[in-house]
Amino acid sequence: MSLYGALFAGVSGLAAQSSAMGAISDNITNVNTIGYKGTKVNFQTLVTKQTSLTAYSPGGVQSKPRAGIDIQGLLQATSSATDIGLSGQGFFVVNEAAHPQDGDMFAYTRAGSFKVDSEGYLQNVSGWFMQGWTLMGWDNSTQASKVTVGNDVYMKAYKDDSGDTSYINDNIVSATHLRPLNMNEVGGTASQTRNLRMGANLPNGAEVGDLFKQPVTIYDSLGGDATVQFTWEKIAQNRWDVEGIPPEGAKSMHLKKDSSTIYSAMGRLDFNGLPQTTGSMTMAINGTTYTFETDTGTDGATAGTFYTNPSSAANTGAFVDSLAADVNKAFQLEYNSLYNDVGAAIGAGNLLNISVNGTTYNFNSAAELDGLTAASAATALNSNTTFSSLGLKAANQGNRLYVYSEDAMSFTMLGTSTGDFASWTNSSTTTTAAVPVTKTTDGITYAERLAGTNSMIFRQRDATDDLVVAGLDTLDLSDGNPATKQGQDITNSDTFTVSAINITGGTSEDAIEFNGDGTPKEINVAYADIDWANGSEDMSGTDSIGVFLGNLNLSDGMTQLNGAYQLAYWSQNGAKFGNFAGVSIGTDGIVTALFDNGVTRPVFQIPVATFVNPNGMDSLTGNVFISTDNSGEPTLRTAGSAGAGSVNAASLEASTVDIGSEFTTMIVTQRAYSAAAKIITTADEMLDELVNIKR
Repeated sequence: MSLYGALFAGVSGLAAQSSAMGAISDNITNVNTIGYKGTKVNFQTLVTKQTSLTAYSPGGVQSKPRAGIDIQGLLQATSSATDIGLSGQGFFVVNEAAHPQDGDMFAYTRAGSFKVDSEGYLQNVSGWFMQGWTLMGWDNSTQASKVTVGNDVYMKAYKDDSGDTSYINDNIVSATHLRPLNMNEVGGTASQTRNLRMGANLPNGAEVGDLFKQPVTIYDSLGGDATVQFTWEKIAQNRWDVEGIPPEGAKSMHLKKDSSTIYSAMGRLDFNGLPQTTGSMTMAINGTTYTFETDTGTDGATAGTFYTNPSSAANTGAFVDSLAADVNKAFQLEYNSLYNDVGAAIGAGNLLNISVNGTTYNFNSAAELDGLTAASAATALNSNTTFSSLGLKAANQGNRLYVYSEDAMSFTMLGTSTGDFASWTNSSTTTTAAVPVTKTTDGITYAERLAGTNSMIFRQRDATDDLVVAGLDTLDLSDGNPATKQGQDITNSDTFTVSAINITGGTSEDAIEFNGDGTPKEINVAYADIDWANGSEDMSGTDSIGVFLGNLNLSDGMTQLNGAYQLAYWSQNGAKFGNFAGVSIGTDGIVTALFDNGVTRPVFQIPVATFVNPNGMDSLTGNVFISTDNSGEPTLRTAGSAGAGSVNAASLEASTVDIGSEFTTMIVTQRAYSAAAKIITTADEMLDELVNIKR
């Protein structure tokens, strides 16, 4: 019956307008709610199938609320660095728990009014915790998702409860791949250097042998800063060598072409003071063990033994100079010498003839060698003007007379067919060689005191044997502390090794070879390993420092052009320990920790979740939304990319409610409600008239 239909149509009108009034009331009351998305109630007709052309069957109206979730609210500036707003599409990812467990719900919100709670976590006013990607220095793993900040490379990863590195899959919403940001933990951690980048111009007009030095700061795993000295040397046209001096507190530093190919290696000994007790430091050099006693004695009285007496040194630096001289002599004897077993004394009439560059020099009566012991003969030769002018030196080691050069050179020992000097032994191969003997080297392993320090450095040039330094724990100060910083290594206070060079081509290989246009043609240094003695983790293996010197055939790193040496850029990641002072947040969602020592370090990245149909999401208490079948699953994106909105720090997104529009709509809704009520009262009166017909 049409009257009943009209009555029910009026009822549907009351219900629909009541729904609209409910939405208006929510909108008005949330006009100041951060990130609130206003709801608009639309209406659709309810149609009853018309079965007669002469009568109308009313249906009524039905309300269809629609939340404008995809509508951008006005960004308003605030004074808090942790207030963040989104400009564009997307949502922040939050969870009801700081560290989500099974059953804890992930949700999405535009309400970026985050503050630090009592435990240091970022929590918004509705109690939801920020979730995102924690950042660490890139460990050169191909499994890691990399993030480039400036010239530094980081990765999305974190340390799990076992201390193992967990790599983040940046498109999975789960407690395994999303982590909270805890401000209390930022200042308590330090980040070791994982990557170094250098761009500089090496002068094309430099002379062979010219040196250019570049000091660089790196950070160990304890947050300590140290200086690595890189030195570039021109060795030929378009060819340059580089060496890296280990930083203070390190035992060795290896520059590598890849994970296993060593280009160069250097060792270091840092002395805390003069040794106060008698100690025996040893070095296994080229397979031969040499001993360095901190005591009085005569060098060479015992084969392979040298004496450096700390009590006769004016200071620690002078002691290091003397020790370096002895170590250097051992290197020369091992790598660049010939020796002859003298026995008790040199027989009369024996000849010591040496050919240098085709000229033969005779040393017998001139050096008065007849009847001398090896020690006396070495002294006589070293005092001979002609002998020393040839760049040669002599030494005694246990009744062996050594002849060596401190430079890479060839010389031939010529002797008689019989007698003491009939044959000479090549010390580097320990084989008896027939005369004449020619000794050549590609380079010399040598030691020296680092200028202005109490440290000794030594270069490894051997391509076959490791250089092993031992006995550090025997060099003690009077208070029982180690005399060397290397002896403080908890894991190994006694020994360390400087590995042999194993790059193809050996010591003749170049660090960089340049093309004719000044771009790199070949680069043989890509990693650096540092063996620490200060308690921090060693930088080796998967933790090697990546060294970027540019791409081949491009001018994006090292170049060789005319002009002066010019550093274009140098950067490294890592950070030293400092008190946490606050954070800054970039438009890409990178959260950078600020320390009171001036260091900044990216620690976190805020992802932006986007949906195919954001208006299909369901809303929950707390101004958050969850995904549904209508909205589709979330896609996590970097802020500002692929359609995701950018992050704006110190700003909040205002409610999308226009209060003027809401009051206008309220008036219309009120009138519509009154009209619907009038339908009911009018239909009621008509029904009453119908009932009265019976009377």
